[in-house]
Amino acid sequence: MSLRYASRVFYQSGMRVVQLVKDHASKLETNLRSLKDSSSSSSSSSSSKQARRFSNTVDSGTVKAAAATNERLKQAEESLRTVMFLSCWGPNS
Repeated sequence: MSLRYASRVFYQSGMRVVQLVKDHASKLETNLRSLKDSSSSSSSSSSSKQARRFSNTVDSGTVKAAAATNERLKQAEESLRTVMFLSCWGPNS
């Protein structure tokens, strides 16, 4: 397997990972919005209070998940940069 072929494979897999992470983050954001909207439009009944508690729990969980997702995204981008750098400036074989 040549270095050029390997760099293409790494580049394509990195791009797929970045796209999957972005898709997953947008789905989480949509779900979070719908939960917030449903909790804010409810009356102040016990189910509304439970929804608010759940929403607050989801908010703190999604902040941690978003931070982890952001970190993975940064790592994927950095590895992609490394592969691109090596494919452009690395040794020619």
